[in-house]
Amino acid sequence: MKFTCNTKDIASAVGAASKVVNVHTTVPILSNVLLTAADGKIAVRATDLELTLEHAFPAEVGEGGAVTVPAKLFSSYLANLAPGMLELTGTPTRASVKCERSNYDFNALPPDEYPPLPSASKSAQFTVTGKRLRDGINSTIFAASNEEARGAVLMGTLIEIEGRNLTMVATDGYRLAKWQTTMDEGISGSERFIVPSRALAEVARNLGGGEAIAVSALGAQNNQLAFSSGDVAITVRLVDGQYPNYGQVIPAKFDRQIVVNTQALIASLKRAELVAGDRASMVKIAISNQTLIVTASSDISGNAYEELEVEQTGEDLTIAFNARYLLDVLNHVDGERAVMEFLGPLSPAAIRPLQPVDGEQQLYVLMPLRQ
Repeated sequence: MKFTCNTKDIASAVGAASKVVNVHTTVPILSNVLLTAADGKIAVRATDLELTLEHAFPAEVGEGGAVTVPAKLFSSYLANLAPGMLELTGTPTRASVKCERSNYDFNALPPDEYPPLPSASKSAQFTVTGKRLRDGINSTIFAASNEEARGAVLMGTLIEIEGRNLTMVATDGYRLAKWQTTMDEGISGSERFIVPSRALAEVARNLGGGEAIAVSALGAQNNQLAFSSGDVAITVRLVDGQYPNYGQVIPAKFDRQIVVNTQALIASLKRAELVAGDRASMVKIAISNQTLIVTASSDISGNAYEELEVEQTGEDLTIAFNARYLLDVLNHVDGERAVMEFLGPLSPAAIRPLQPVDGEQQLYVLMPLRQ
């Protein structure tokens, strides 16, 4: 193969693909990115067998073909090139690069050893705007578990489609994030997919700027999901399992509510957490007389006391939370003011923006700590 391209284009594509590569892989070919030249474009692909990213860009193709190059090494090299044009010539065992007055040879592996893209037929398909999907991903995946011991299901994010309604849910058993919107193009019937949260982070990073993202379930078993927009495509293997019945976690009604300035509460919690400092980072929230009081104490650090004005409905309440979890939730509430709803000191609390973003709904549920 042989092609000439802009250094910025190839550096961007290889840099994005290299983030997918698992540096601890024991399969040598998976440490490489695959470059394929055809029809005036270069497609750069990387995979860890669970997640595959392909990023294409225009080039002057002198000879079609493919080559694989060590991902991290090649990405670092390209990131240090000055703007200009680059010429790459590839063989099954070597990739030779010329740029200005520099020449580099990189050891390669045979491209026919690289895992192929899934060729299964498409099943359910829907379309959502890039910004809307990025908002949903950013609003939910932080609540997924990052502990392998808790299982792959809780490390994933549930995507539910019913007609044009799209719901995304993530939970680690202590907190739950739920986001809903209406899509421009939906499906007939309903579908449920559990997508690894890491894969959704890559979707947001690489496709979130697209005008429209086409999403397709692949294969008779619907065990893969493909996201594509323009010259970028991501295919991910879905998690096999039963997602928890998250509806049972959300109380049907609440008897107490406050409306609070989101940023003011975040600032108070950040200061109080410094004092809490223990493993659970416990902070107590007391609500009384239209006032919210945040307290924390530690035998080592001392005591914290913060007071905020709120709009209170219902009886007084004192409840305790893990400060880090509560901060995670509030940092994702998309609104100047947040609504916090309670049922009791040991019942889950719900948090949502007072005025939702047009076309989107956020809901967070957080388990309290025993005081």
